[in-house]
Amino acid sequence: MASLACAYLLAAGRGRRAGGPKAWAAHEGRTLLELQTSFLRSRVPAVAVSIQAEWLERCRSINPDVRWVPVDPDLPPLASLLELMKALPLTGWTSLHHVDMPVWEPGLFDALESAAGEEAVIPVYEGKGGHPVLLSPALAGPLAALDPAKDRLDLWLKTRKILPVDVPFACARANWNAGAPRP
Repeated sequence: MASLACAYLLAAGRGRRAGGPKAWAAHEGRTLLELQTSFLRSRVPAVAVSIQAEWLERCRSINPDVRWVPVDPDLPPLASLLELMKALPLTGWTSLHHVDMPVWEPGLFDALESAAGEEAVIPVYEGKGGHPVLLSPALAGPLAALDPAKDRLDLWLKTRKILPVDVPFACARANWNAGAPRP
């Protein structure tokens, strides 16, 4: 597989389980949104991030090179993905993950990018799938046809040609739902 063309980061959620939006949770003196966009901009030429509309100016000050896409935080993640695809079309291999998944590990991305083909590539750590998910440009049309009101990306991906890649990185399964990473 060639290098990633872009990255989609889902960050518009309200973070009800975490006590507030995880995008603004702090880690080592920076917000998760800052950490994610900084890492992704070092890896890929284009990054699109779904955010709440009232965050737009604040986000532009974080990184003006990121495509900040306001979405309704009460809609499902698939709706955010579809908006990101409109703002930055899925024309090459693309990374997708949520802001609360601390996957800023270069080796993880290297392992996934070196994997061959299929429609999607998913890291597997200790037998369980994780993030980021790499999406093929072949999925652009089928993804755009999904209905966020009734479809779920994780379930839909199970019907596609997925290449699971075993990785030694625990971060592929980590999340920050409770404010600290946990597998």
